[in-house]
Amino acid sequence: MVSNKLSLHRIALLALFVELLTTSSFPMLAQGRSLNQEELASWKISTPATHFPEHEVEKSSTLHAQSIRFPRTGKPRRQTESGGVRGSISVISNSCGNSTDEKMVALLPPTEPVRTVAEHPTILVSLPEHTAKQAEFFLKEVGKDEIIYETTVTLPGDSGIVSVSLPDNGTLPALEVGKKYYWYFFVICNPQDPTNEPYVEGQIERVEPSPNLVAELENASPRDRAAIYAKAGIWYDCLNSLAQLYRSAPNDSAIASDWADLLESVGLNTISQKPLISARTPVQ
Repeated sequence: MVSNKLSLHRIALLALFVELLTTSSFPMLAQGRSLNQEELASWKISTPATHFPEHEVEKSSTLHAQSIRFPRTGKPRRQTESGGVRGSISVISNSCGNSTDEKMVALLPPTEPVRTVAEHPTILVSLPEHTAKQAEFFLKEVGKDEIIYETTVTLPGDSGIVSVSLPDNGTLPALEVGKKYYWYFFVICNPQDPTNEPYVEGQIERVEPSPNLVAELENASPRDRAAIYAKAGIWYDCLNSLAQLYRSAPNDSAIASDWADLLESVGLNTISQKPLISARTPVQ
């Protein structure tokens, strides 16, 4: 765990780098054609059943006639690469055991705000090949310098997608409705020189769920919950709901298809086949 003083210095440097950036829009993905009736009937017949109880599968039939896709609304998410000042800051270098050009990727849509209805949401990051033992995670409120949460993450030695859940045990107050936060995930390649750590960052805005959303979620099956969150534009809860299903049933082809469809809809198709791997944070 680094000191709070060093953490604040690191975040301040990031803020300076971001001011040098120019924002560019993400290219839109090509739109897929609609299935005709014959193809749709064939798809329904060939889709394997899930591992959930029969009554839950029946409830999900309506929503899953179409794939889970996340709407692209809002403004383009700010870019974190520094345009030559620091190079591709999400690249884990050879000194960290990365022999490929693959970057570290935050699992986020290309637009902001990125919303949650959870008091303590979960963040997911895709890691390429690496030899790093640890990462550091920081959370701060937008417009304020104070770091409200930081933790050390013990990394597995594999390439894959790791998650960091904000603790719901009294050590971190619930995120406040209507406020925006930034999170930062640094990979520690060289503990003796923390000034050039590769990192990714993202935004969180907690919103109050509408009465309609609460009603829809109340009796929804696990798979339908992800689709309902996607329709409402609630990213973190949509992603985490589906990630939990995918982690519990990695060989279920229907859930794997849902996962791939969701990531493809936000331009993350290149990491949709990566496994979900476990990272550890200290007991708070």
